[in-house]
Amino acid sequence: MSNEAPSAEDKAKYNAAKKELVEALEKKRRLDKQLAQIEVQIYNLEGAYLTETAAHSGGNIIHGFDGYLKNQPSGRRKYEISDADRIFSTSSMTYKKSLELSGEGEESTATGDDQSRMSTPGLTTVIVPPAPRPEVLTAAQQKKNRDREYQRKKRANAAAIRKQGETPISDDESVSGRKPSKRARLTEDD
Repeated sequence: MSNEAPSAEDKAKYNAAKKELVEALEKKRRLDKQLAQIEVQIYNLEGAYLTETAAHSGGNIIHGFDGYLKNQPSGRRKYEISDADRIFSTSSMTYKKSLELSGEGEESTATGDDQSRMSTPGLTTVIVPPAPRPEVLTAAQQKKNRDREYQRKKRANAAAIRKQGETPISDDESVSGRKPSKRARLTEDD
């Protein structure tokens, strides 16, 4: 690279790219804000549906319609909606952050670091949490998985041999290369 000043063409390309980036960031902010509003709307509508169907005790799509045909007294009792009932809201990874930003739902539990990030006026970027880590398997679960994999390979190998028209001497020999069992050797001798 030389130390020459950028040409007019380079400056024009830079300014065009900068303008495009600014427009893209504005569009992203608009879409993030729209997404947050839609998630809050889904949360509220879902809550209204769950409380309404619980009040009439006819059932709903979450708990089923078992009580629909039963003649139940019209006892009005308070129904608590749990996060497990909210299958539509919880299908989004960002709905909790959207609720915090809009002031809906539970009270905000943001830490000081989150508050400083959220205090930027006009910025409604939703931060997606990292993907959940896979569960650590116990020794018994690991053994069970290894056994399943072994049996799967054994069946696949036996199917491949049958497809070729060959019949293995025994299942043990076809997969592991071990010599045939005593019973298999006795049947060969006959």
